[in-house]
Amino acid sequence: MDHKSKIILIAGPTSSGKSNFALKLAKKIKGEIINADSMQVYKQLQILTARPKKKDLKKIKHHLYGFCDVKKKYSTGEWLKFLLNKIKDIRKKKKCRLLLEEQACILKLLLMVW
Repeated sequence: MDHKSKIILIAGPTSSGKSNFALKLAKKIKGEIINADSMQVYKQLQILTARPKKKDLKKIKHHLYGFCDVKKKYSTGEWLKFLLNKIKDIRKKKKCRLLLEEQACILKLLLMVW
């Protein structure tokens, strides 16, 4: 199994350098980054959640950041469907998927369905 068929999970506490590490790794292995942080899905919480900068978004493809309105009801189940579809889409492109998250419950949920 080559690195392009793998999913790399980058997990750690807030402000531990996950995003910076993911950018460097994604650039090195030509991967794409998928958000697994529950708050980063919301458009209106860009400043509060330290969303990737525009320059970083241009360098490396990012997914599931800022696509949901805070006024819309949104569940973990809906997010999981989006996540699984993104994982499949990126795999079709033969690229490595890097998942960024800081909550163990998301990892447990992903492992249960994968």
